[in-house]
Amino acid sequence: EVDAVGNVVGRYHPATHGARYLMTGSHYDTVRNGGKYDGRLGIYVPIACVRALTQAQKRLPFDLEVIGFAEEEGQRYKATFLGSGALIGDFNTAWLDQQDADGITMRQAMQHAGLREGDIAALKRDPSAYLGFIEVHIEQGPVLNELNLPLGVVTSINGSVRYACEFIGQASHAGTTPMGRRRDAACAAAELALYLEQRAAADGDSVATMGILQVPNGSTNVVPGRCVFTLDLRAPNDPQRDRLTADVLAQLKQIAARRGLAFQLEETMRARAAP
Repeated sequence: EVDAVGNVVGRYHPATHGARYLMTGSHYDTVRNGGKYDGRLGIYVPIACVRALTQAQKRLPFDLEVIGFAEEEGQRYKATFLGSGALIGDFNTAWLDQQDADGITMRQAMQHAGLREGDIAALKRDPSAYLGFIEVHIEQGPVLNELNLPLGVVTSINGSVRYACEFIGQASHAGTTPMGRRRDAACAAAELALYLEQRAAADGDSVATMGILQVPNGSTNVVPGRCVFTLDLRAPNDPQRDRLTADVLAQLKQIAARRGLAFQLEETMRARAAP
């Protein structure tokens, strides 16, 4: 079936009635250069397992629930884990009023896809009915590849927080504005980007990324008056993530004050670490 939030759900029933479920699956959507089979591998593998079980005419002592989650990455709207979140009762109906870059609300997009927003709340699963959840995923990093290992087991899902930010300075002529008189928003973002790199590396296993960095309407001969950017901060546990976040935001404010800039800061996502 396709459920009310757009997940595709399949079940391979056990030999006996009343058995608990083992849930497995992954997400359909990906990001630019997310890696071959990002998300999709976790959908393909359990389908291949069910095919093999069917060919062998074998049933398991539990119900296998395979789910292709409709959305995880938060690329179109400022909301993430819509498909999986609905299954744990974590779908925020306020998200339905968010607009994408073309002004289309999430509610309109879901209606266009034939989805039933009023039925989303009923998708929440009862944890006592489940043995657990397993996800197969590509690594998306260089570690296993460099060690020539085919498989690794995750010990923790990083806690993360994301921000949409802007430095606001003053646009001025690049040929006539002395270096000491500039309020360059792009230089401020560059300074912060280098701090991100150094601060995350100091922890050993934290990571910090400025994934978007833009000068709106920038010109070769104009000192940037605005610079928009994103922050993606992650760590293996929440206290470590929170220390990283506090230091980065303090540095952002200090850079803005020293350079005579204003800034805007919007938290767009926060997710707990999961050992």
